Amino acid sequence: MPRKILLKEKRSGKMFFNAPNVSSNIGLREMMEIVFTNADSYKEIAIVLLEWLRAKSDQENRGRTRWVTTSEMSHYINERLMLRRRSAAYAVVKNYLIPLGILEYRPSESKYLLSRDFAGALKRLADAYVRWTG
Repeated sequence: MPRKILLKEKRSGKMFFNAPNVSSNIGLREMMEIVFTNADSYKEIAIVLLEWLRAKSDQENRGRTRWVTTSEMSHYINERLMLRRRSAAYAVVKNYLIPLGILEYRPSESKYLLSRDFAGALKRLADAYVRWTG
């Protein structure tokens, strides 16, 4: 079973990217390079989990809202990442992917969903920055 998801403020970490290299055609790996600038193991775990979630949902024909159950996620983490990296996988999910809005966790439905909140937050950040620069 997955660990209980309790969100708390996470204020550490760095985001770095070369602005001219960011385009609307970059892939998941390039996006995670920006999100996990100096945490290679977390970056790799995030890529593995997100690619699997998308593929599993598509394989099961779950529609445009891509999702997996908590038991499917737990089983995949145990199978793919094994015991050694299991706690790191849950740390990535709990401390980064959910708070950033890349994943949404719905305890009432026991589901993890790919979320669009990340994109919305980046748009709001961009709008705020443009307003601030005046």
